[in-house]
Amino acid sequence: MSRYKPKTRVIPLGSAAWQRLRAQVLAEEPLCRWCLARGQYVASTDVDHINNDGDDNRRENLTGMCHECHSRKTAHDMGKKVFLGCDVRGIPLDPNHHWNKPKDH
Repeated sequence: MSRYKPKTRVIPLGSAAWQRLRAQVLAEEPLCRWCLARGQYVASTDVDHINNDGDDNRRENLTGMCHECHSRKTAHDMGKKVFLGCDVRGIPLDPNHHWNKPKDH
């Protein structure tokens, strides 16, 4: 099921307001969060709306990501089958992966 919401933006991506907000996020998160989870140091180049709502520009909903991870997350959120990778311990990053589900005992 797709969790992706079409992007009707309150702050258009080409606007000066978005460029300021984007610069703030990238300055605060210069390294891709997903790459860091895998033990890699890759620069953030994109800003992602974590909950996929392009109108929700609260700082806690924005994160810096490298372009590759951002593209992968967007494809995943659109319902496409993608491999999100694993953290440094080998645990899948996808919260819906069966390894990340509570165990029934």
